Amino acid sequence: MKRLLPLAIILAAGIAAIVAAEWQHITARPSPQAMLTAAADAQHEITRVPAHFDVMPDADEIAIGNQLADRYAMEFARDQPTAAQLAADKQTEAYLQTIGLSVATHARRKLPWHFHYIPSQDFVNAFALPGGHVFVGEGLLRLMQSEDALASVLGHEVTHVDLRHCDERVQLEAHERNLGLLGALASIPISVFTAGYSKTQELEADRDGTTLAVRTGYSPLGILQLFDEFAKLEARYTSPQSTTHDPIDETLHLSVDTLSGYFASHPPAAVRIQQVRSLMAANHWPTPALRPLLLPVPKR
Repeated sequence: MKRLLPLAIILAAGIAAIVAAEWQHITARPSPQAMLTAAADAQHEITRVPAHFDVMPDADEIAIGNQLADRYAMEFARDQPTAAQLAADKQTEAYLQTIGLSVATHARRKLPWHFHYIPSQDFVNAFALPGGHVFVGEGLLRLMQSEDALASVLGHEVTHVDLRHCDERVQLEAHERNLGLLGALASIPISVFTAGYSKTQELEADRDGTTLAVRTGYSPLGILQLFDEFAKLEARYTSPQSTTHDPIDETLHLSVDTLSGYFASHPPAAVRIQQVRSLMAANHWPTPALRPLLLPVPKR
């Protein structure tokens, strides 16, 4: 009987992943890549099973997140910044903190939320850490056209923390490396969090994160604009035959080169757009005028 238990868990996790995908109406073109994605997500769900039986206390999660955030902030710090750069970075981070806290007010968990700025146009991503830390890259901010988009992105990352995706990742890393949680802190690479989660979890974070932004008074049209930018980048990333070479294209090419991991770990933009539009229709979300993005980050 004991020998059959692992098989039973695997089958149950696989069935659960399929049911979850059907329930969320996740669509994908039938292809070998889609099958590999489904298999990878099922495997991810299997590895999540042990974490569900041992929910990390909030105090431990916060302590771990604080230590990881301090370490990662040092890794992303500018090399010999000017006074003007430091002032602009501080202004940007304060802005992220203001918007992030307003969105996180509607989260399920009441945590000490902190929002950090990564001053690198090559970092076209955002990620969250256990306990309430969220990092946003300059490269991602450059793609945004409104504060509404920023609110949804921050809501997406808050949701990863809110639903314990982040602390599950820490527990699994500690387990796989055969380390206690304190020992894991010294060796967990940042890629563990920047690599993203399963497609199901990413869509879950889109859904709940955009809902948080809408509850805060933002328009869902903001995140749709950002997903449209992602769709363009996806097309360019998968079509190296592009021959345009103006200065803007050169800047975008640099960004596209950094997006391979992001595209690999997140659902296609078309799927994300479809989900938001379905939520807008089902919940009759209002679409107030988009708010300008008030950042000292130069637009592309």
